[in-house]
Amino acid sequence: MLLLSWSKMEYVAERAPQAWKEEHGVSHEASPFEAIPESQTVDQAAVKSAWARLLAKIYEVHPFVCDKCGSAMRVIAIIQDYAEIMKILQHLVKQGRAPPGVDAASFN
Repeated sequence: MLLLSWSKMEYVAERAPQAWKEEHGVSHEASPFEAIPESQTVDQAAVKSAWARLLAKIYEVHPFVCDKCGSAMRVIAIIQDYAEIMKILQHLVKQGRAPPGVDAASFN
């Protein structure tokens, strides 16, 4: 029989139903996350690097490397306005360059 140490596997005990906890004698309460103190700052370059690394790990592509030539890319703008996004997409359709996987007729 395999003996498990629930103290080393708190994530199992935290998510288990109450009846299971009672049956197995586990009384772990969910541990709250520790917030970063306001006096401690986070380097924005490190944050961006971490996001790029995680995206590369999850999707198995590097988000800031061009697929065609391999050169480095960077974000120059973030557009959140729906009307502006539609204008850009309609312009691409007019130029004969509809976004991949999209029906060009839906933008006219």
